Amino acid sequence: MKRFSYLLLAHLLLVSCDDGDILVSSFNFDDSSLEICNGAKKNEFVAYKINSDVNEAISYNFISDAFSLSKETPTPITIKLDGETNILVYRKFTDKIDKSYFCNTIPPSGVSVIEELVIKEGNAVISTKIILEDDNDGVPAEDEDLNKDGDFTNDDTDQDGIPNFKDQDDDNDNILTSAELPNDIPDDDSPRDTDGDGIPDYLESDDDDDGIPTRNEDTNQNGNPRDDVNGDNIPDYRQKEATDTNIEMPASLNNTVKTTYQTIITINNIVIDGNNQNFEDDSFSFGTKETTKSIETKKE
Repeated sequence: MKRFSYLLLAHLLLVSCDDGDILVSSFNFDDSSLEICNGAKKNEFVAYKINSDVNEAISYNFISDAFSLSKETPTPITIKLDGETNILVYRKFTDKIDKSYFCNTIPPSGVSVIEELVIKEGNAVISTKIILEDDNDGVPAEDEDLNKDGDFTNDDTDQDGIPNFKDQDDDNDNILTSAELPNDIPDDDSPRDTDGDGIPDYLESDDDDDGIPTRNEDTNQNGNPRDDVNGDNIPDYRQKEATDTNIEMPASLNNTVKTTYQTIITINNIVIDGNNQNFEDDSFSFGTKETTKSIETKKE
């Protein structure tokens, strides 16, 4: 696989030799981040990289109803460059540009293109996958692999269909896992275990072992057992003799997972010049883009 910067530079230098002038002396997008925004047309996207040091950019416009920055692609999306709706373009400018040049309906004024190379032939391969999911509950994902088999997806303490590493309320007791971790013991960061049975509260549906599920020790029935307290300011669900009330309460907490997606764009089978066979069947990585989104679901 040849570097695209080498291919494009070689082509421009080749053209410049014919004209007698060197158009480009250096070309490098290695330190430029890949950005993606919506285009002007329906289902159109613009992927671009900007090198502000030398006022140049490379962009890829494409149309796809299957692409999303926050949705996994079951299989990679392949799009053929056609020089019209799906097109790869290198440009050099008179002055610095920013994202508004590619993402605004009307490009900014005062900037002119002094060099442009349109690449009309090739295939773009685009894929989006999840690289990180975090419930931000204070328990590292590796510690939520309770059976230690390396598969985080098959550990589901409350059997609600949401694996612990993506579940903000692991035991479905209407108390966030993050709120059940502190044990109030100085210099001890182990999770709270109210009844001392070796199972931390955040993994146990009856924290005080009084036979009443924690989420049912909700006398005021507001879906929050933490605010049902007696004179000692300790919630009923943490005191075995505090109450014998057993009010059937539904799960009431929504679950929010912070999900990071990674989009990868590669251009294959590039033909920079139809008359120059040296540049056929080459590929390059256009780059990767990470997008983080919070996804909320209703707990059942």
